[in-house]
Amino acid sequence: MPGSARKRGDRSRKVGWGARGAFATLLALAALAGTGCASCERAGMAGLSLMNSTINDPANKSLRRGMMSFALDRACKEMMMRTTALREGGETSGAATNPTNGRFFPRSCTQTTAPNGDLVISFSGVGYTYASVVHKVTFEASASIQYDQDFLMSGDDLYAYFRTKQLVQTNFQLKVIESTLPAMANQLTGFGDKYAKQLMNERLRDGFTVRRRPDSETDFRAGIVQLGTWPKVSYQVKGGLVLLNDRTEVHEQQRDFLGPFSIDEADQILTVTGKIDGAPAMNVLVMEDSAVKPWIEKYLTVGEVTPPPSKPLQQAVVKQNEQFQLDVTGKGVYWIVFDNTGTIPGGAKPPGNLLDDRAAVANYSVVLREK
Repeated sequence: MPGSARKRGDRSRKVGWGARGAFATLLALAALAGTGCASCERAGMAGLSLMNSTINDPANKSLRRGMMSFALDRACKEMMMRTTALREGGETSGAATNPTNGRFFPRSCTQTTAPNGDLVISFSGVGYTYASVVHKVTFEASASIQYDQDFLMSGDDLYAYFRTKQLVQTNFQLKVIESTLPAMANQLTGFGDKYAKQLMNERLRDGFTVRRRPDSETDFRAGIVQLGTWPKVSYQVKGGLVLLNDRTEVHEQQRDFLGPFSIDEADQILTVTGKIDGAPAMNVLVMEDSAVKPWIEKYLTVGEVTPPPSKPLQQAVVKQNEQFQLDVTGKGVYWIVFDNTGTIPGGAKPPGNLLDDRAAVANYSVVLREK
């Protein structure tokens, strides 16, 4: 029915363009980039799909680069809007579905264009990861990377590729190393430093891929994902705009911060759903951006975990193999926190056996939709 079609178009406009995503404008039809017209974008993407053989022709790389140039000025802005998941193995070595075991928070970003048209991004930030020997490791890192950017079409899906061409400069500094036995922390510093560096170097070496779908859904993955494929995760949902769909491993006395997620319209709802295994239970929290930021800073600079600085907007004790769902409403910027500590008032507490770490593996999706 015509009325239904208009309603669906409105939903896509509100949800698709209001959501934070990796290079969202870049992955719209370049000729329409920045117009905010979702129905135009869908038509443009469909038009591109009809020209797949021409668009994907290796001889037309300069044409594709020209189309991408319309939106590359947003690269740093989009990078600053999201965290980067860290996982062992690297995407290109067959470990794309390994659970994440760390996160990187960009703090600064600048970009330039090389004489040959390559994109050069310089960034710095802080992050955390976990290794069984040393437990939590936090660090500062910076790099300047030259990317060979390109895109290809697979049906109606657009795959943007940013292949690392040259690591111009990298710097790494360890901040905090945690150990079950504090007396051993100094002896393990070298291991923790090497482990965290390896994870970061895998992210930098592999480059990244962004997939843009006709419904405005944008997926981001470190590494080069083969055209027409995408790493499968254990938990899938339908409906709305999928902002994040992944697996994360949270060890005892650790937590993971997902976000930030923005609700820009009064009739939008942010939903996080999933299941956990491994641990008997885990805490899932919803917190406002202003409250969680100082908590993240403390997590990055203090060895032991601390309770939330204020009462979460929502919290739930998620039990093993039971589906959970939390719905967030109201305009604002929010974070989802997966917590496997004993510091949450009224929350679950891990068993705490010194030689029996019950890590919680969460399979989850974060979706933005209309109420």
